[in-house]
Amino acid sequence: VMNKVDLVNPKEKLLLSVSHVGSMAESVIRQLLHQRRNPAKVRLGDLVDTVIKNHLDEEGFENIHEDDIEMFTAVAPQFLFTSAITKDDEGVDNVLGLLLHRATPSKNWIIDAESATGMSPIEQVEEIIREKIYRCLHREVPHSVQQQNRMFRLIEPKRKESDPVDEEKNKILRIHQDLVVKTKSHQRLVLGSGGKTLERIRSTAVRDLEDAFGCVVDLNMNVRVSKLNQDVTLETDIEGAKTFTI
Repeated sequence: VMNKVDLVNPKEKLLLSVSHVGSMAESVIRQLLHQRRNPAKVRLGDLVDTVIKNHLDEEGFENIHEDDIEMFTAVAPQFLFTSAITKDDEGVDNVLGLLLHRATPSKNWIIDAESATGMSPIEQVEEIIREKIYRCLHREVPHSVQQQNRMFRLIEPKRKESDPVDEEKNKILRIHQDLVVKTKSHQRLVLGSGGKTLERIRSTAVRDLEDAFGCVVDLNMNVRVSKLNQDVTLETDIEGAKTFTI
């Protein structure tokens, strides 16, 4: 997709760019199809050099085995032009139509129509908390934080006949998760002054978790520091790990 075409003048520049990029893409496809029929070890650098050297001299189905023509045609790149300033701009419908066509090649769906996600509940918890970690921390710190789930338990209080029928409001999802860091400096950054950063991660995650699971969520988060400078799963009682709880 070539966006912001309204800013390109003269328009002939677009055609030159398409021609150049398209010929290189088709040359790559030729090389891969040839490699598929004649397996051999080829360095990536050599493949790139061959494409750069030959792409201007190759046209159409040249050097394509007749049995590979259909595949070559199917994977050859399409170019779409759009300004995408508003949803009504010329070219936007073409982009959306192509994405929809490729996203639904058949009626066999990977996820059931009634399912909102293919992730397990634990994976959803990890993703929601991970997002808040990235939003509340900066630079390299989020990448150094490991998550470890300690508890995921749905508590359903015993109901009396006189209690309201709305069971979902009575349920409590109790989640305990550790954030494991390797250095004390990262520990301080994750905690923040007086634990404010960790509390911001926790409180913003709780709102999304309650929306996702439709019940009250009791989220407990710890920041743990490991003296082991490697990616390992720590148990709560391992010697050398310190636990901070809010």
